[in-house]
Amino acid sequence: MGTVEKVWSGIGAAVFGLVAVSALTPTSSATAALAADASTESPSLSTVTVTDVLDGDTVMAGPQVIHVLGIDSCPVSTPGGAAAKQMAESMLGRRQITLRTEPGVDRDASGRLLRRIDLADGGDYGSFMVPFAHTGADASNGVSRQYLASLRENDGNGRSCG
Repeated sequence: MGTVEKVWSGIGAAVFGLVAVSALTPTSSATAALAADASTESPSLSTVTVTDVLDGDTVMAGPQVIHVLGIDSCPVSTPGGAAAKQMAESMLGRRQITLRTEPGVDRDASGRLLRRIDLADGGDYGSFMVPFAHTGADASNGVSRQYLASLRENDGNGRSCG
């Protein structure tokens, strides 16, 4: 057998092997569903730069509005809300942050992205904010029970906007 025949024979064997392996690999919708579920179980991360701070629990990255999942800061029209916004501006304003998804949660009814925020030093923004009176742990929007429990553990006084 010449070199050309050996090459074509090897290519043919490789193609046959790939076809045989793919025939044995499950491709049912159940397998696809399992793969989809597995991908939603792990939070995904993305890094963005904060372009504006709207209040203590809402920021913008370009045109995208991001609401911090698991916390609720006072409205900016209150003394507590003004303090929360000022703290958010000093921690997040014009800085790069990492957005962390919560499996199965994407947007709220207003279309805002719902994300946890990881700070550059590795800390969690929600965990940092809840010990202050202007921010409380918030169970709405599908936050995980485990994360909510950790926020409530750090939230000694709830939220006071006065």
